[in-house]
Amino acid sequence: MDTLHTLGLHEYGSPRQYSVREFLHLTRTTQLAATIIACHLYRIPSRSSCCHEFLLVHTEQLVFIIERVPTNSGMRVISSNGGAARDTITVVRVREHHEYWRSAGHDPVCKGTLLWHQSSPHLFDIVFIASVASTIFKHYNLYVRQCYFYARITLDAMARAFPSCSTQGTTSFSKGRLTILGSYKLSQVQLLVDLHAIGCQRVVPSIETERHAFRLVTSDILRGLAMSISSLQRFLAPLMSLEPGPDVATRHSDHVSG
Repeated sequence: MDTLHTLGLHEYGSPRQYSVREFLHLTRTTQLAATIIACHLYRIPSRSSCCHEFLLVHTEQLVFIIERVPTNSGMRVISSNGGAARDTITVVRVREHHEYWRSAGHDPVCKGTLLWHQSSPHLFDIVFIASVASTIFKHYNLYVRQCYFYARITLDAMARAFPSCSTQGTTSFSKGRLTILGSYKLSQVQLLVDLHAIGCQRVVPSIETERHAFRLVTSDILRGLAMSISSLQRFLAPLMSLEPGPDVATRHSDHVSG
């Protein structure tokens, strides 16, 4: 069964959106192990002072958009618990088929890129990391757990887990006018990398063909990871704090929608 059919796409089909967890399950059950060529960090230009960041992942056949949006509106997204964030993966044949590129005058701007020419990660790797990030940092907050945070911490974890990549532009959080928006700690990134490594250590390679050399995790592995996360509860407590770290500036000038 080919990738397009597996993902419910046809030659001229519309983009197909999944929750991050749904897509993780899909990649596991179908052994969808496409190789990642590049991962881009995009920002949609300001629309009435609102911005949005997301990841665009390129494989040989398809493009995948990984992003976070709030499930609530109004004051709740500003509070420490704005409800569980809506983290999704959208599958599209080419980026121009997505609505973000169909809005006249508002084409997303690429802020940075990770490129792999050897030892490339598989689609499963970024889906797994995005899923773990979605599970650990599940509550949306306008200033510290929004689209900026989700896209950049996922991308940073990929760069650290697969350091053979080359970097162009901005691919991680840096100081500047958006310092407080989406900031994260290196320990949070390392946690994602470590949990990804645990998952990979439990992968059982197939002895039949190279195509199955990268076997996806099973529900037992996911349960094992859940137990690992539970055992790290004390360690996670300070990471889950919604207060910016002491090294983060308190000045910001943009309002964000993601």
